[in-house]
Amino acid sequence: MWPEELFERQHDDGIKEAVLKDAVIIRRMSASDLNAALEIDREVFGGYDPNIFAAFYEYHPATTLAAKVNGDLAGFVLGFKHAPFEGRIFWLAIRPQYQGRGIGMRLMLAVLKSFRNLGALGATLEVRVSNRKAQSLYSNLGFQIRGICPSYYSDGEAAFVMKARL
Repeated sequence: MWPEELFERQHDDGIKEAVLKDAVIIRRMSASDLNAALEIDREVFGGYDPNIFAAFYEYHPATTLAAKVNGDLAGFVLGFKHAPFEGRIFWLAIRPQYQGRGIGMRLMLAVLKSFRNLGALGATLEVRVSNRKAQSLYSNLGFQIRGICPSYYSDGEAAFVMKARL
């Protein structure tokens, strides 16, 4: 089952329409989005080097996506083709005031579709063991925990490695 079908089924099963009421535009990240993306990264305590954002924008444009709501950058996803048949989600971040509105789901669906268009058969990501909301989102998209990386994050927290078939 494709992730879009999983979302459709989940939506039919009870995601409140109010959660999805905002008009969300998902598109490739542009140069004008980079400062806002860095701001979001700080807001959600990502702490990534600003050069990473520019590198993703330049080298992986098809899988570096932005979500705009009412003209504001609400979130972004940085992905790349990790291997000939695998995509990798590097970083998904949603501005705190936009969390819980389905924007992360929409970004993930778009990047997974881009991976498929690039020939990927699967996708991989890492997620903090404490981040239950993100784990739930990824599980709803068909990702399963396949391993754990101890002390993966700079603060020493471990990460689950999650994989999905596309």
